[in-house]
Amino acid sequence: MPRTALPRTLRTGLAAVVVAAALSGLATVPAHASEFTEMATLAKSQNGNGPCAGGGYDNGLNQNNSCDGYGGQAHAWCADFVGWVWSKFNVQGQSVLTDAAASFYQYGQKYGTLSSTPHVGDAVVYGYSNGWAQHVAIVTGVSDGVVTITGGNQSHSENPEGMVSTSSTTSYRVGDAPWGQRISGYISPKLQQATPPRVSLSGAYGTVSGIANLTAATSAGTYDVASVQYYVDGQPVSGKLTRAPYSYALDTSRFPDGKHIVSAEVTDVNGNTGASRTQIITSNGEATSTFHADFNGDGKGDIGVLYDYGQEADGTFHSGLWTYLSNGSGFNQPVKVWDNVSSNSGSWNWDRSKVTTGDFNGDGKDDVGILYNNGQNADGANVTALWTLTSTGTGFTGPTKKWDNISTGFGSWNWNRSKATTGDFNGDGKDDVGILYNNGQNADGANVTALWTLTSTGTDFTNPSKKWDNISTSFGSWNWDRSKMVSGDFSGDGKTDVGVLYDNGQNTDGSFKSALWTFTSTGTDFANPSKKWDNVSANFGSWNWNRSKVTTGDFNGDGKADVGVLYDNGQTADSRNKSALWTFTSTGTDFAHPSRKWESGELSWNSDTSKLTAGDFNGDGKTDIGVLYGYSRQDDGTNRTGLWKFSSTGTGFNAPVMSWDSNAGFGSWNWQASKLA
Repeated sequence: MPRTALPRTLRTGLAAVVVAAALSGLATVPAHASEFTEMATLAKSQNGNGPCAGGGYDNGLNQNNSCDGYGGQAHAWCADFVGWVWSKFNVQGQSVLTDAAASFYQYGQKYGTLSSTPHVGDAVVYGYSNGWAQHVAIVTGVSDGVVTITGGNQSHSENPEGMVSTSSTTSYRVGDAPWGQRISGYISPKLQQATPPRVSLSGAYGTVSGIANLTAATSAGTYDVASVQYYVDGQPVSGKLTRAPYSYALDTSRFPDGKHIVSAEVTDVNGNTGASRTQIITSNGEATSTFHADFNGDGKGDIGVLYDYGQEADGTFHSGLWTYLSNGSGFNQPVKVWDNVSSNSGSWNWDRSKVTTGDFNGDGKDDVGILYNNGQNADGANVTALWTLTSTGTGFTGPTKKWDNISTGFGSWNWNRSKATTGDFNGDGKDDVGILYNNGQNADGANVTALWTLTSTGTDFTNPSKKWDNISTSFGSWNWDRSKMVSGDFSGDGKTDVGVLYDNGQNTDGSFKSALWTFTSTGTDFANPSKKWDNVSANFGSWNWNRSKVTTGDFNGDGKADVGVLYDNGQTADSRNKSALWTFTSTGTDFAHPSRKWESGELSWNSDTSKLTAGDFNGDGKTDIGVLYGYSRQDDGTNRTGLWKFSSTGTGFNAPVMSWDSNAGFGSWNWQASKLA
């Protein structure tokens, strides 16, 4: 399974008896001792507090507030606490730190402060391996062979839910497990003596999609500014930019839909740093477009990935298309079926590609479609094109451009405002392309959204035809940013419909509101959207749209498409990620209340690193669910990715099984660089 987390909660009742005997390897008087002593005093002053003390522990950079629970869900907050302590001092490079305990270990690797010797003020990381850790706390005393440690989210006999507590031990060496957790290392914060430079971040705020054009304004501290670097969730996404306004085009589609922290770190000529942050909600319609991609026509669903290789030395953008073909019980090793460099297809920018699949020519084999962003013309018109790679059964031909808005005289088409899906909307046996388009806001503040289709002719596509918009139909305001779109034949009439999971915000009591709507195809058009379910009127409790990843499929094999949601339930106190799989079963005219088909339980499953798809992978007539799972960068420098399968039983799903692991002899595979097809 995705990594199983061992209990990380320190238990004060297990503290070792303090002894006076000196032990070798302790450093009691590090440089800047007064600042580190102040850190220890601050940390210990919080003893007995829970996550919401003082409004919550938040370092103001890449960490969420310990009290917000990631939008109402359980949240392990040990890293928040240590980061909060460090943030009160002039510590270099805090943009690396996140809500993950492992980020402190990675801080030590980056800044060369990781050691086996404890110092007052150090972060002590437990159970670190390949980008993940069980726990982090702070060293608040080193004296006479005894190390004292203070941490947040630590259980206590009087508060099993977790609190700030302090314990002492003589078992301080790396590899020791004084409270049942192995010490992995001590990380000293790197204090800056100079006044750091300052930075203000612009270009990303609130809900964003497509490309966010980041810029930064800086001012010098003691020394002149040298560079600015951008981070998302603690990981660098840009190089060090040396010229104002430090422009960077952030492709938000690289990150799962939901909340993310974007920060700008400024560095001066002597290495001192300052930073600022903003919180964004990405909305790119990441759900898969169709629930059955059978590339070789054998009746079993396959999976495709458009992979980003970055840029060649000459500036050419390099992308490749890979397929995982189902063998019935699992998946074969991925095979690269197209590469723009080796096929002399020119430059192909992964960042500018929205990928979908469908049987566009009606030959029984699914093809790959890519909506491509060609930027803007000199007159400011946005340029977008639709390309297809056609399956031959053993490979793919193309890509071939099937439509673009300029050559067809169709006016401006903004790729950033387009969410793409596919389906046989007119029931002629060929898949078409549907686009939910963001038309912004009217003068009265109403959000304007439209549904367009590009109809396949078998060899080409017609110009897009607008099938619905909320203004001309007097449907009120419809917010594109709050819409996650999927497609499926929900009524079982042979024509594909469009579904939208919609975010209705929060009630006054803080509970989240979501609704499921469908646009039913008439063959030539779509009916006005019909609300099939919402958690408030159904008395279903709180349902957080930001924590929902959506797909579709005929999960029970009755000929009607259902809706599946992988839901993020936050974290347990011991840092295990909690996820659940729910389905909304179609009745043909409506949907049953969501039913939970699986939950991670004692295992750890991170929804944030899960890319969701679906298909009848074993050919039994029932749709299964696939997850491309990211394990982050490993200690040996390789990226690890796994492909998991939830097989449908008709009434539920079997426990997920790993069907492919890049670590099993395949080498490095970057989950972040993978777009599912």
